Amino acid sequence: MANSPHTFTAAQAAQVAVALASEDAFLSALVNRNFENDLLGGGGKGRTVNVKIPAALIARERGIDEIDAAIVMDTITESTVPVTLGTHAYSAVPLSEGDITLNITDFSKQVLGPQVAAVVDFCEEEVASMIRAIAEWNDPTAPDYDPANPVKTLTALRKRLRENGVPQTGLNLVVGTRVYADLLEANAITDASASGSTAALRDGNVGRVRGFNVVESTRVDEDDIVAFHRDAITLAVRAPLTPAGASFGQTVSEKGFSLRYLRDYDVTKTVDRSMVSTFVGAAALPMKRITRDYTAGTASVVDAPAMLRVNVGTAEV
Repeated sequence: MANSPHTFTAAQAAQVAVALASEDAFLSALVNRNFENDLLGGGGKGRTVNVKIPAALIARERGIDEIDAAIVMDTITESTVPVTLGTHAYSAVPLSEGDITLNITDFSKQVLGPQVAAVVDFCEEEVASMIRAIAEWNDPTAPDYDPANPVKTLTALRKRLRENGVPQTGLNLVVGTRVYADLLEANAITDASASGSTAALRDGNVGRVRGFNVVESTRVDEDDIVAFHRDAITLAVRAPLTPAGASFGQTVSEKGFSLRYLRDYDVTKTVDRSMVSTFVGAAALPMKRITRDYTAGTASVVDAPAMLRVNVGTAEV
């Protein structure tokens, strides 16, 4: 069996899985992935991580020569938002003796590839579903969408986000196919395919407009424009540990995805079983900003809405 097309180590199989996964996954590259190492890592910290929202303080003043008045002591108060790995996404298939012996000539292409694609698509859909669920924004003071000059709408979206207190770095824009076509026709961006950049094509990054990283996606409506800050959505993808009793299994983390591959044989049914899986969790994180009133001597943490969605086919924006 040394020359069998299915003969490979568990580590090699897992590496193939990750390589295939990285080819068609770009929405997950637009959101926060900072908390994955805090979930089920380092001795099993747990399935939930509490993300801290910083306290708000204000600097106070006193005279240079003041020696009698006591200083004002402020209290540090922090709040948290939980992010939980709540789903075990998997693809498992049985392989008969006939499949292994007669039907499968390229295991990676015929079995492992489709399994990985299914699990990765699930992870992408976790992000896409959150993007589609963003409430539609309508502002009567904003300019109507003009297909010949779509950038005016993007400028209005950016203005609103900045007025909300959202940082100017990390701004992303996911657009539907019709809006993307309008941007191309208006020469607002350069098509990534013309740049010859493999990384750009893989990530779906088609350039920058008005400070946004612009990405076309078929997972949203063709008339959708979704503007959001990277930290407004967080995604955690973490491979389960390989069971101690598994004779063929491997976990690897590379290029943004952590997957586990298992394969075993059920002698009672004479069937080989192949499984690819990962733990997945996604959450909307409320972005905050600190407002300070130096007249009243107060500081507070307030919401900074960081996600806006408009549909140019139905709304005036």
